[in-house]
Amino acid sequence: MIKTYNPKETEKWIEYSSLVIGIILITGGLLNNRVVISILGLFFILLISNKRNIFIDQEGLVINTTTFYWIKRTERLNFKEMDSLEVKKGKDRSLVVFWKGYRGRRVLISTTDLDTLFDYISKENPDLIRLD
Repeated sequence: MIKTYNPKETEKWIEYSSLVIGIILITGGLLNNRVVISILGLFFILLISNKRNIFIDQEGLVINTTTFYWIKRTERLNFKEMDSLEVKKGKDRSLVVFWKGYRGRRVLISTTDLDTLFDYISKENPDLIRLD
């Protein structure tokens, strides 16, 4: 399994402080009968609870999405279903775009993992590999 990187990932201290502020706003709104403040606190918690993790295994991409801490969804995008692949090599990390139809899924992986990725793809869909 290949680890991917998320450049938009929020730091832990921001997540925990938003959670505390959200809980304080919800309880303050409920105690003072202010619905607007409670809804604002709910939005603080909702914004930090959305997480998306992408993994690459032998068959394709596995996309795990968690919403509101308990609603979990898993999507799979197999290499056999993909139309094309674009690779932009970098020094430490490389951007890989997997295309299926008109939609592309961008994934940031370590440049050292590109050989492993190409091995996975060549077993499932050897026509997919094309370097730009």
